[in-house]
Amino acid sequence: MLIEKLRKLPPRKRVLILTHDNPDPDAIASAWGLSYLLKKKLSLTSNIVYSGLIGRAENRALVKGLKIPLDRYENHAWNEDRSIVMVDSQPYTGNNPLPSDVIPDGIIDHHSLRKTTKYERFAHIDERIGATSTIITASFKRQKLFMPKKIATALFYAIRSETKDLGWEGSDLDYKNYLYLLPRVDFQALHKIVHPRLPQEYYRMIKTAINRSRIFKTVVVCPLGKAPYPELSAEIADFLIFRENLDLSLVMGIYQKDMYLSIRSLRRKVNSAALMRKIIRGFGSGGGHEIMAGGKIPDVSSDSSKIIEETITKRLLNALSIVDVEETKFLS
Repeated sequence: MLIEKLRKLPPRKRVLILTHDNPDPDAIASAWGLSYLLKKKLSLTSNIVYSGLIGRAENRALVKGLKIPLDRYENHAWNEDRSIVMVDSQPYTGNNPLPSDVIPDGIIDHHSLRKTTKYERFAHIDERIGATSTIITASFKRQKLFMPKKIATALFYAIRSETKDLGWEGSDLDYKNYLYLLPRVDFQALHKIVHPRLPQEYYRMIKTAINRSRIFKTVVVCPLGKAPYPELSAEIADFLIFRENLDLSLVMGIYQKDMYLSIRSLRRKVNSAALMRKIIRGFGSGGGHEIMAGGKIPDVSSDSSKIIEETITKRLLNALSIVDVEETKFLS
């Protein structure tokens, strides 16, 4: 049980809850739920820390609308006065700011346990489920702990978005906890999260994505170029994959000096996480799940970006055994 593992944390120490960079709803909600569990069951105070940027409109609406307390990462955060618990992420994967010489006390995640992962006290990892928020919700249930409506709304939206309404990688446990949360949700707040106001820049980037996307049989590849925020690659990958006659999308976008990659797949025989690691090898790091994955390539210059995009595209097509196929435009 998660609570029993959390009891291994030192008493009276403040807890630093660390999410991955540019946290998504699952990371945000599970971290917030964990903070409440620590306070109510173990009398431990905590703060949630993230690096990067929260740029996607839905994610900003989630944090702002529910008033979720998040702090930006600071270099001085790593000290012996606080326990470190990682949520929806694991150390040394390239998607969080944890230094290589710091070992977290605990890890709560639904991604596969990485060989490089280290921890001091516990790892609560269940890769059978679709969302880390399911782990947190299940702990509330087992403890029969009152759940505030705002936290319930965040966890509900996280499970919904992470599993695409339980259609992507949703397990029986995700389904049961989804139903548990349902009567506790603030649906007015949820509506504002699911349907946020979108800036003009979003539509401009959709136009750019459509114009730059290339189709190879049933695969669409989009070298997006400069992006206004890191999560846009994932947002565009979600958008492109549902065009008819497609079953896999790869989007590459550059935010500041880093390239962010996202894969979405309807191919059940293709493991997206393994595919991402294969095509990004030597450039950066990546990971994810069977049908969705993300990657990051640091310090990409304007001179090297085109070469990297073409190399990764060729690797992707070779890995999928797509050869001697003429590319077409997204709108032909």
